[in-house]
Amino acid sequence: MPLLKLWNSLRGQSTTTPEPKAEESQNPTTQVSQTSAKSPSKAVKRPTKTTFGMFGGGPHSGLCKLLKPLSVHSVLEVGVGDGSQAIAVMETLSRQSDSIRYYAVDEFEMAGGVNLKQFHQRLRNHNLHPQLFPGPVDRGLTKIAHTIGSVDLILVANASAIDNNPAVTGMLARISHEGTGVLVSRNDTWSLMEVSIGNDSRRAA
Repeated sequence: MPLLKLWNSLRGQSTTTPEPKAEESQNPTTQVSQTSAKSPSKAVKRPTKTTFGMFGGGPHSGLCKLLKPLSVHSVLEVGVGDGSQAIAVMETLSRQSDSIRYYAVDEFEMAGGVNLKQFHQRLRNHNLHPQLFPGPVDRGLTKIAHTIGSVDLILVANASAIDNNPAVTGMLARISHEGTGVLVSRNDTWSLMEVSIGNDSRRAA
């Protein structure tokens, strides 16, 4: 689904990350026996393993549900957390796109966050090859504008990055094209953010 259609379909809506539901424990032996009794001639299929892991009921399920229909070729994370969101996002987007470039802006350990080398290694362990821009958000976005140009999807993990520096909004517009989607998390709720590109203005959901 093009990002512009996502924008139109989600106007006036927001996505709240649901609490993961505890799975009921089952006896593996009993479960297999019941399945065999119902359909003795049909083999039981094993769950398909994915490259990046499944986060369907995890802390990023709300965001992943929002991204599931999208087809993008580049994604930028502003604020990376512990790296689990990047893995979940890329696992979700890879179902619609064969090749996706991943970029991230974060101050990492300079601001008491995840260690840069550890974050890079964690993503490499999931067959991801990130291009990272360590440092303040405004500086990182400026480097992306000069070296990358524009991206298809921007995820801002903490709205304070925008609230504390209004100039960041203009920088996000600078690295956006008419089909770019900008999602911002505020109080664990992801919503589309207004981005003005020339005469085109899209309002936050």
